[in-house]
Amino acid sequence: MSTDTMPGLADLAAELAALRSEVARLSAKDEITDLVTTYARSCDVGNDPVLLRPLFTDDATWTCKGFGTFHGGGDGCALGLKAVAGEKIWWSLHNMISVQITFDKSGDEAAGFCYLWEAATLPNEHSGEAEAYWIGGTYDFRFRKEGGKWLFSAIELKLNMASPYSEGWVKKRWPDGTASQPYFVDLQPGETYLWRQGGREGSRLVTEAEAADAGRKVTPFMVEEPGFQAICGCGYSRTKPFCDGSHLNLKYDWSLLGKTGPGDAR
Repeated sequence: MSTDTMPGLADLAAELAALRSEVARLSAKDEITDLVTTYARSCDVGNDPVLLRPLFTDDATWTCKGFGTFHGGGDGCALGLKAVAGEKIWWSLHNMISVQITFDKSGDEAAGFCYLWEAATLPNEHSGEAEAYWIGGTYDFRFRKEGGKWLFSAIELKLNMASPYSEGWVKKRWPDGTASQPYFVDLQPGETYLWRQGGREGSRLVTEAEAADAGRKVTPFMVEEPGFQAICGCGYSRTKPFCDGSHLNLKYDWSLLGKTGPGDAR
């Protein structure tokens, strides 16, 4: 006898299908949450590229204002993060807080969000000596299911503060901008800002009076949305006046993944 002639069985079948769907959703959510935790643990052992690489799709990107965007898929993300660990973040303890996951209708992709609260050791921007920092921000994620596994297809870290422990975020929310580090500033639409390239103090935002007396190229610019921006201090950014991470001069060690990088001699 078919379920069409037995309403009770039809209702039971629909309820069973709904339960299976909910179990699958909760299982996927658990797997994605574990993925985020594994990412944090991999970052806390020096951004180990061998541990990070399996977490990304082959076309993944990682981006953060002040660090730029790492292209090259999972390889580029893993090796870019490793290079950052050697250059700017010498030790870290990531706390990934309040992970939220929203599934696309397809069920094979999802968006994610979490807060970041991180204790870290960074080089002082002037002396180069190790200094304790508090770093706070938020992560926006894109996930994709490939080969039966959930992976990162995009990560964007939005920094809210990077404050020396000795001073705190009330006195010093960001490190000082220098010729080897961007300037972290809040900008507003409708305002015209002036950016000067080069000079003894490095590339930076200047006032109209400083621009008139600069004797160097000054670029006026505006922003479309209010908020935090990383402004180039080194003068080498390809997205001037905004920082693209060129100041980091990152070196990708492809041998860590057992590969030969683009342009490497075979």
